[in-house]
Amino acid sequence: MKTDARFAHAWDEIRAGNLDEAERIFEEATLAEPLVADSWNGLGAVRFERGDLEASQKCYEKALAAAKTACGGTLPKRLYWNDDGKPTLRAIHGLGLNYFRSGKFAEAREKFDLLLKLNPDDNQGAGMILRDIARKADLWKKDNSDGSPA
Repeated sequence: MKTDARFAHAWDEIRAGNLDEAERIFEEATLAEPLVADSWNGLGAVRFERGDLEASQKCYEKALAAAKTACGGTLPKRLYWNDDGKPTLRAIHGLGLNYFRSGKFAEAREKFDLLLKLNPDDNQGAGMILRDIARKADLWKKDNSDGSPA
């Protein structure tokens, strides 16, 4: 099965709740081609869905590093929601979601600001998530005086 078809199948498995199968496909892909960002993005998504935020974050960090390598070592000033831009945008988005879910609002805000800077078309709804981060950070402060998650 071709990589694109394998990844499409694995994303379908995530949507269907078949995380074991999706994880198997993405793990095989990371072993076979560790510099393919979307292998790590998919594995990060599986780990995120399982609530393993530490493992998910590590996967998205590897995805972003692979995406930067594919771009010659630095991110371009502009990314589009196409085959070239999607892996990088997914990695940044995944990191932002991990930080948000972990209550690391400043880090989440940084990633979603970067996402909007690189992709002002906002294909992933970063602007809406930034508004949620601002509201949640404020609620978090009011509801959790000790700084712990609700």
